[in-house]
Amino acid sequence: TTKFFGTHAASVKEDTENVVNRRDETLLEAADELGSEEFPKSLRPIGTGGSDDFSDARALKSCVSSTYKPHTELWGAVVSGGDENIMASADLCCQSCARKRACTVWVWHPSSNECWLKSDDDPNPEPHSSGDGVAWTSGLVAKVHGKTVAYAQIDDRSADDSKRVVEEPPVCLHTVLTSSGNAYMNWQTRIMYQTYKKHASEPGSILKAFTRILHRGRDDELMSEVPTMRFDPNQVKCDVWCDYPVADRSLAVAQWSRTANSQQCSHVMMVETDYIYVKSPPPAILLPKGRAMGFEYQYIGLKEPNMLRVVREYLGEVGFDAVPKDHPARQNGLSLPRTGNAPSCLTMEDLRKAAPLWATFVERTETPEATRKALGWLRDMYAYDAAVLIAGIEHEIKGAPGSLLMAQPPADDAGVKTSDGTFHFNAFLLHYTWGPEIYDQNEKKLWVFDKRAYGGGQYKKGPYELVKLDLPPEWAPDAGLQLQTFFNPRALTESKLELLRVMITEFNEAVEKLPRVPVGFDTLQEAEKAAE
Repeated sequence: TTKFFGTHAASVKEDTENVVNRRDETLLEAADELGSEEFPKSLRPIGTGGSDDFSDARALKSCVSSTYKPHTELWGAVVSGGDENIMASADLCCQSCARKRACTVWVWHPSSNECWLKSDDDPNPEPHSSGDGVAWTSGLVAKVHGKTVAYAQIDDRSADDSKRVVEEPPVCLHTVLTSSGNAYMNWQTRIMYQTYKKHASEPGSILKAFTRILHRGRDDELMSEVPTMRFDPNQVKCDVWCDYPVADRSLAVAQWSRTANSQQCSHVMMVETDYIYVKSPPPAILLPKGRAMGFEYQYIGLKEPNMLRVVREYLGEVGFDAVPKDHPARQNGLSLPRTGNAPSCLTMEDLRKAAPLWATFVERTETPEATRKALGWLRDMYAYDAAVLIAGIEHEIKGAPGSLLMAQPPADDAGVKTSDGTFHFNAFLLHYTWGPEIYDQNEKKLWVFDKRAYGGGQYKKGPYELVKLDLPPEWAPDAGLQLQTFFNPRALTESKLELLRVMITEFNEAVEKLPRVPVGFDTLQEAEKAAE
């Protein structure tokens, strides 16, 4: 029987802080027995467990009736719905909020006893409504700061080990995926990791390690199925909902880069949840220090004025000892690399240098609001571009079909058909970012796949039931196959169709191998609870 381990925390009260919950200890022992490389010991937390529950003492201390706001309704991002959190009094409602790390606002109704737990970054939010006609009583609980989990660090030393030299990691590729742990990303993660395992098992593969970096305030349902390290997010509300959870990604990567887990391989391959491995990468992508391989995103502006202003402001604040006077970023004609953090392959040493800068630039693009709006959802990508520019990591950037890293069907194709009737394409990753629709020449819809609608839609509660997809139609020269009107030209070539079929085949093979209930849970109900 295959055994797994993780850091999924049960709702168990313990007397000491530095404890891994009992379930984890059993699973960790199983991993030790197997000598598991899939779940190395460096994944183990050495600090507190993964629960977002706090003590009764904190709850009582946080809830003083004189601070409550009667006849007041406060709003915020919902942490727990009131219809599922019935409390007999305002005191009990407040205490239930104080026990949740993500909760800063509570709202209680005296008739229904509904107790809504919410999150708001504003420590003094304006009421949505107030006055004698408002039945609700509301209150605030101070935001909790500090880590809930910690890991062994690269530079950890004991008194007897002060002269030890950190060994160079072996030459291999460590795949790193970042996620906020929401249900939509988690079904994609399960498929991505399954395709990774398939191609990592190929003879001679350079794929030797995989880590999901989870920026979330508590463990989720994949801790025992996917090798994971969890880091506390800046935006606690993102555990429930927020408009830009990727703003927490760079800081989590920076924190991970200092852990012992990051020393497994010489190079890192950063990927997204909606990528699929379709073959093992070639060793040619393992470039030396100072050089990296990225993917070209043509919507990234080389001269984006708002990002260049952010870079110049940063350069104006740091000295020449940090960024020398002759550094390319300080010269006229400054341009940004037209790429993003994923997919990118770079040395672990370079990532360790770039990640803190990446986090710095993410923070600088979040304010003022004008900059945030101007850069939109691309601001995390621009922050990465600025970071690698300052860090002096030159990215070799190509789009499909020339890229060795990735292609995005059906916009990209599988290259030229060889003499034996097969296609040879460079990419080892395929990205299902598009929602392709295939029509015949008479505009009859033949096939569709949109990740946003998969499993009932992207806002469904998890874990999703994974189902196989119908294969796209086979190639027929006279069928007049075409894509939706979004694509121009609409004509679907045999090469594009082939790449699409490869991607869906890999997707389905992964689904076939995955259990309905994520590893580590006995029932679907247990997994659903962890996914909340």
